[in-house]
Amino acid sequence: MTTRTLTAIEKTISLPAPDGRVYDFTKTAEEAPHTVQISVPPNSSFKGPLPYWNEQFKLLFTCISGRVHTFWGTGPYSNVDSFFGAGSSETYDAFTLHFWQRPEQWQTNKSYSHSGPQNHQGDEHEHLSGLDRDLEKGIDQQGVTDPQDILTVAISPSPNYWDQAHCRRHELLHRNWASMELDAALYPSLPTTPLLIRLLFKLPRFLFPDLLRNWLIAYFLSIQMLVLFSVFDHHPNLGAWPLMSLYALIKFPRYFGPWPPQIPQWVCRCQWASMLFVSHWKVWLWSGIGTRVLGMQAVYEEYTPERLRDALDLIPGEPSP
Repeated sequence: MTTRTLTAIEKTISLPAPDGRVYDFTKTAEEAPHTVQISVPPNSSFKGPLPYWNEQFKLLFTCISGRVHTFWGTGPYSNVDSFFGAGSSETYDAFTLHFWQRPEQWQTNKSYSHSGPQNHQGDEHEHLSGLDRDLEKGIDQQGVTDPQDILTVAISPSPNYWDQAHCRRHELLHRNWASMELDAALYPSLPTTPLLIRLLFKLPRFLFPDLLRNWLIAYFLSIQMLVLFSVFDHHPNLGAWPLMSLYALIKFPRYFGPWPPQIPQWVCRCQWASMLFVSHWKVWLWSGIGTRVLGMQAVYEEYTPERLRDALDLIPGEPSP
């Protein structure tokens, strides 16, 4: 019988190539318990997480080695791109949309914003120089891969007292996150998977080609992630109503010239608020399908250490769901 990989006893979880990420749960400092370190090697296929926000705590993001590009914002015209290296950090307040990636991913794909027109206010840290970009490709003057090119970041709730109350949940989230990605290909053959899906994946290759198999596995994984996120304070940006574009069309041709004026702030804020509504609604819908139709769970015993079994219990002062 196919079973999930037992990762609850592991201190590190490594994803296979071409992703290659390594999750390290041992680098915990006294002032930041349950810190998760994530390493991304050169040429990894990982393009960064979906932009997301937390609603109950501030998040501390620190670059340990290599260089990183981060994006964070609180509105369509209030956002920042940053590029920085080891030793630098950022703190994201509640309801601050943010994400991170290797800088070369930003160079090749700048379409990471999903909330309408953006007005990036500049870099909080230094811009990448030409040499920096070469190093980000893992190439020195002799063409040898630089070992420092492995990007390693540390993520944890901020050191504030109340934020620290979420640390155990934070580790539990990332343990299950990494493990679910590790076991994604096992889903079609697990005993908890609906029979129809298991039978579908038993079809011969000429009736059910690998391209379709891989697409479906990735699709099921995306739903599994939403089931996971639905019980944690992790809210991915899953779209918004195009209110800014509609306003521009209504005011045609005012906003279609070479130097269009800025769309009114109230329209921008309405679009940003719609992102919160649309994202919450989609997580609720798809997590419901995942649990009730596809037999998925938010957390799994195989991925959860004994010390974190009660991490989802109510925090003192937290309202009941």
